[in-house]
Amino acid sequence: AVVSTQSTGITNNLSMALLDGVGHIGWWGLSPSQDLTTYCKHNKGDNPLRILCLGSNDIRHVLEMMCSGRKVEVYMMETNLELYCRHILFFSVLLQPPNLMGLQEKTELYLDLYGNCLARSASTKFVTNSISSFIRMVTDEDYLEKVLPMLDLSALKFKERDFMEGIFKFWGATDSKSKEAFPIERFWDGRVRAYLEERYDAGKNIFDMDFSMKLKERAALLDSREYATWRKSGVGFEVRDGVYDTPNRTLCSGIIKMIGGSKRLARGYWGDITCSPYLSHGIYSPLKSMYEVAEHNLMCLIHQINTGKKYNKPPKPDRFSFAGGEKKEEGATLEEVIEEEEEEEEEEKNEEEVVEKIENLNVGTNRRKKTPLMELSEPKSNVSVKFLPLGTTEQLPEKENLIKSFDLIYFSSSQVSYFTPKITALLKDDANLVIENVKYVVPLQKEHESAYLPKIKELANNAKCELLGSNDLMNNNFHLSFHRVN
Repeated sequence: AVVSTQSTGITNNLSMALLDGVGHIGWWGLSPSQDLTTYCKHNKGDNPLRILCLGSNDIRHVLEMMCSGRKVEVYMMETNLELYCRHILFFSVLLQPPNLMGLQEKTELYLDLYGNCLARSASTKFVTNSISSFIRMVTDEDYLEKVLPMLDLSALKFKERDFMEGIFKFWGATDSKSKEAFPIERFWDGRVRAYLEERYDAGKNIFDMDFSMKLKERAALLDSREYATWRKSGVGFEVRDGVYDTPNRTLCSGIIKMIGGSKRLARGYWGDITCSPYLSHGIYSPLKSMYEVAEHNLMCLIHQINTGKKYNKPPKPDRFSFAGGEKKEEGATLEEVIEEEEEEEEEEKNEEEVVEKIENLNVGTNRRKKTPLMELSEPKSNVSVKFLPLGTTEQLPEKENLIKSFDLIYFSSSQVSYFTPKITALLKDDANLVIENVKYVVPLQKEHESAYLPKIKELANNAKCELLGSNDLMNNNFHLSFHRVN
């Protein structure tokens, strides 16, 4: 695993608050998905938009931009190579051909691997059976161009690709020793105990208080029971009557710790245990309902990316059976019951066929020198994604071809220390930039929140940028937007 060195960048107190609850690596975003093209001042016309994303942690904004209808070149800079590996995984899930995997199955698989520490065996089997294809994507540019042409890894260093290959191999390890290498239930409980300390036995009350004080008003569609369940177990999205007993290795990373007087790499779960994976896709809905909005919102994105058409079917109203059928009114007819059972059997059959085809795709590697092509659909969008080498943000302005070339720069809340005149020189004249808000970051106390906007405005002033919109942090919704002054 790769050592995690997530930069928090504002104050030491804020850094410690984030590390205690949000962790050393961000597996998901701390704000809802947004179409970042809407923040671009010059977002009309046929010229492609170029957007730099610093530390977005997942591909939620990319999915929104893929539905925008605009031609966009996205440059992504993450803090950990494990995140790039997860990006490849999720692009591969959402672009599975419809004859191999339906919309419902894609959505369930995506959310299971995205936000659950313990996943269904079918989900982890999909990962295991795709490993050889993932490895070839990062080691063979010609293969990547054929399978996933929207993705460009050419800027990554050879050492980074080697690390990514090692990460994929860990995901796919199946020997008995490897199964013991990531006891995520123990890791999760250890993180919760360390965070709550003497309050651990009162955990349920603490979870309820955090929800009421921080999320209830700001993310009204979240449910306190689901949030508390995730805080306790690390399982955020439950599908049907699925059994969640397989460690989700895609959530494994490493940090350097002092052990026995010497620095050692400690593998474990070092991500968020307070904010939740619901924030990226699950706190807003045009339906204003109490449905499982994450499923609906993600399903809409995946459908539009694969078909080019908007998905208008409302989500099913059974909140606690994440992909369950519609609740039947009392007195449902025998025909309705049989029809529902047949639909569920067909979905299960489709899932089995997907796994079987992927298994067939990857068997016989001892007879072939190269992995057969993974089948992926071509997205109905004009978005390309380029991964940048880790830790090279400050070196970007040294590339003359990037100066004044970006229509927008996006900073996650963990990357705002890079909001400097040197980095804003990458923006085109009269362009905008966006900074992630911290209104959903549960561990932050009021004094931390109060200090955030003044610090950001100070950085903006030094970089000759002006705040757009309200000076009230809570009224700026998901992000803070700034305009570069010539």
